[in-house]
Amino acid sequence: MNLTALRSPSYRRYFIGSAAAVNGLWILRVVITWLAWENSLSATFVGLIAALTMLPTMIIGPFFGAIMDRSNIIKAAYATNFGMILAALIAIILLLLNLMSTFFLIILAIYIGVITAAHHPMRLSIGPRLVQKEQISSVSALAALNFNTARVISPFIGGLLIEYFGTLTALLIAILLYLPNIIIYTTLHPRRLKVSGEHQSISAAIKEGFLFVWASKYLRLIFLISAVYTISIRSVAEILPVIADGTFSNGASGLGHLAATVGAGSLCAALYKALGTSDRVPAFKVSIIFVTVFGMVSAWILTITQQWSLALISAACMGFAATYLGVSFQAEIQADLHDNIRGRVMSLWGMITLGSMSLGSLLLGLIADKFGLFFAGTSLIICSSICLSYILLKSQSFRE
Repeated sequence: MNLTALRSPSYRRYFIGSAAAVNGLWILRVVITWLAWENSLSATFVGLIAALTMLPTMIIGPFFGAIMDRSNIIKAAYATNFGMILAALIAIILLLLNLMSTFFLIILAIYIGVITAAHHPMRLSIGPRLVQKEQISSVSALAALNFNTARVISPFIGGLLIEYFGTLTALLIAILLYLPNIIIYTTLHPRRLKVSGEHQSISAAIKEGFLFVWASKYLRLIFLISAVYTISIRSVAEILPVIADGTFSNGASGLGHLAATVGAGSLCAALYKALGTSDRVPAFKVSIIFVTVFGMVSAWILTITQQWSLALISAACMGFAATYLGVSFQAEIQADLHDNIRGRVMSLWGMITLGSMSLGSLLLGLIADKFGLFFAGTSLIICSSICLSYILLKSQSFRE
């Protein structure tokens, strides 16, 4: 079983705090995307808001990665935790003052995006520094289990909260779920970084991270296939309000059901990875390629179907594929990284995945508004299939 990271007392406490906070994150995400749909009834705007919550990671993620490799990781964890609480408080104030509009949603989405850009390399750095090197793959599996358990529960709860109690209640609960970390962070003792005597500028540190990845053809191809699966699979999950209400007219509760179904598939993949073997999975193994194609087809079906039951099945399959691939690639990248460069390399991976997701969701929204979801989804799978074929050609030596 791949649960060995839980032997570390510090990691166990971190895992508990993260379990609460990630539920708050998912409720906050459901509220923001629902407000975007409620204020605009536009697939393009929903895609834009989804993009803005992730696009800063693509632009400034490497900067934060370099910061994480030289700063106090606990202080960084506090900063991103309070940052998300502040985002929910701002949304509450705007709603109470009846000022929520498309303009303020854009500003709020950008703010959340900046906090996410800082949080991503922090969470990908702190977990591995709480355990031994041989337990790092377990950290990746448990993080996915944590994230996707919340992905099942919280979107469903968030949709119900919006439907029956309103967005204010949902936002207050999101804030409460971030609070346990305030205490838990004080008890964590991550492994110290080995600081060299030579002073290095932030720009030089960022460049070093880029060169580290570029020097390895294996890493370059992992980053490339991560971009493909993110655009073709995960970006579809960012326009669920368009599918739940725009296609099926099922409102906020439909969004909660659809998002929770994506989460159920993700949870199955996370459980499979957490309860299975701790052995490394090569990035271009036949099973990886099969799951990539399976996920792409599932996402395509979700964008074109007119049957609610088929949409739910496709959403579950899509969620399974996205999480299986994400955990596999993340664990493979993390396995051989030194702590002193971990933040930068993982921030670049975050730049690729979250940046691809933001661009993909924005393009999907734009194309769906002009030509319909069928055309948007079909165009997406055709382009993604071409890119995947190129990757398979380039990765032949690794598969052999």
